Order: sequence, then C-alpha cells, then structure tokens
Amino acid sequence: MANCMRELCTINHEGKKVNDVEDHEGFGGRDYGDEMSAGTITMDGTVDWKGRPAIKSKSGQWTAGIIILLNQGLATLAFFGVGVNLVLFLTRVLQQDNAEAANNVSKWTGTVYIFSLVGAFLSDSYWGRYKTCAIFQGIFVMGLVLLSLSSYLFLLRPKGCGDAITPCGVHTNMEVGLFYLSIYLIALGNGGYQPNIATFGADQFDEEDPIEGHSKVAFFSYFYLALNLGSLFSNTILGYFEDEGVWAIGFWASAGSAFAALVLFLAGSSRYRHFKPTGNPLARFCQVLVASIKKCKFALGGDGDGLYDVDAKDGSGSGNGRKILHTHGFK
Repeated sequence: MANCMRELCTINHEGKKVNDVEDHEGFGGRDYGDEMSAGTITMDGTVDWKGRPAIKSKSGQWTAGIIILLNQGLATLAFFGVGVNLVLFLTRVLQQDNAEAANNVSKWTGTVYIFSLVGAFLSDSYWGRYKTCAIFQGIFVMGLVLLSLSSYLFLLRPKGCGDAITPCGVHTNMEVGLFYLSIYLIALGNGGYQPNIATFGADQFDEEDPIEGHSKVAFFSYFYLALNLGSLFSNTILGYFEDEGVWAIGFWASAGSAFAALVLFLAGSSRYRHFKPTGNPLARFCQVLVASIKKCKFALGGDGDGLYDVDAKDGSGSGNGRKILHTHGFK
C-alpha cells in the first residue's frame, strides 16, 4: 500500500497498474503528482472532487468554509422567511382558525425533523454530504418557487388581501393542494439539507493538522453565527412585509435567497473536500451486536493484543480513512 501511494498508482479497467500522474495529465496530473510527492495531502482521508487524496493548498480550509457559511445564512433566511409567519398565512389567507393553523404548522415542523433523519442516512450511507446537500437544496428551491407562484397567482385573491383588514376569498381544493405540496417540498428540502451542511463544512478542515483542527472548532461558532444572522433578517425584514400582508414579496425574497445559496454552493464544488459514504450501516450495526455478545467474556490484554485492526489508510476500515483509538470507555 505504501509503495502504491508513493507511485500514485491505480488499477485501470484491464486490471493493469497505471501511474495516476500520467492518468490525470489532462487535468494537471503533473502538478498533482508534485503536490502529492511533497506530502501536502490531508491526513484525515478526505478526497477532492475527482476522488483523489485532497491537497491541502488546493482544497477545503476557509475558502470552502466561507462559501458554506454564506450558503447557510442565505438558506436559513429563506426557510424562516416562510416558517416564521406560516400560522399567520393560514389564518389570514386560507381562513383557518388558530387551533387548526397551529396544528398544521406543528405537523409541518415535525416533518422537517423527520426528513432530517432521511437526509442524514442518505448522506452517510450512499450519496455523501456534498451530493445530499445539493439535491435537497434543489428541492428546497423548487418548493419556494412553487409557493411563491401559487400565492401570487391563486391564493392572494383579491389583490391586496392577507393583511389584518382585507380577507382573502375561497380557494379551490387544487389551489390549497398546491400550497401544501409547496410547503412540504420546503420541509423535505430543508430537512434533508440542514443536518449535513454543518458537518460538510467541518469536513473542510483536517482535524489531524493542529492549525486546521483549531479552525474546525472556530468554524462551528461562525456557522451558528451565520444561522442566527439569517434567522434575524427573516424574522425582522421579511416578517415585517408578511405581517403587512405583502406575502408575495416575502416568499419571492425567500426563493431568491435559496436560489443564491444553491448557486453559491455549486460554485465552490471544485474546492470542497469529501469523505466517501460508508454504505448501509444496518448490517455493520448488527454485526457489532452479534460480535459483542459472542465475545463478552473475552479476556483482553492490557496493551490491546488480540484486537482486530485495519490500516486506516487502506480505505477498508471506517470508510473515510480515520481510525478510532482503543479505549476502555465502553468496556
């Protein structure tokens, strides 16, 4: 394995060893080989957008981190631009009473958290964090655009209704159905995106490097700052417009913010670092339970002799190149 890493070798489709530098000449392979030989790749097992070991100077760190922070702020603004006044919209525009509106918003909020589990599972097992964030952000934008269109074309009739004075007219089942379809697309998009974006941002910093490890801790502080700033703006500026009955402007502003967040996220694609997904965890989880039961009476040496260990760099262990240290915490 060590020789293969030094030679940057891979196996081609005919089963022959080829030099990775030559194989990637069309994509700056010589430069990549020089960087690799200089030992400037990340130590935590991350790869670049082409699946090669990530080079520190050309991937991740604060360039990628700032993109993700801006993305989070814009996406949060878009989400709370809808969620903060959703009860008010249901009562003023769809003519629901307070109890029914609050119940519907509670169901919608719960759905967001349920979809968070779906997004986290797909990210860790199959798609990876980048792909999961991109797909669910696309769904998020679709939901916001549909909500903006349906509100402008169908729901806010007569024109100017939806404030504290002018009531809106009766809506057809199709119009109400479009509204619920749009907000649940928003729930799906935001729910699948939200649990992955913070972790994906942290992936841009090599925790095995002392300097980047410190930056990784700082990133989480800035991440929640971006989240709170986005929420602050949506609860004040957008909340004001919606409270005054200018719902179309508020929804279109949310849609525009989500679209800008998606474009910004995709623009940084070549800069990100990635951990490869590890596959379905259920089988491995069951294997751990069975092995634990079978070996519960196994006598372990003080120095860890007899433990099965895998070289963290060969990719066959945890799936992301990182090794869990032996401890007695769960003995």
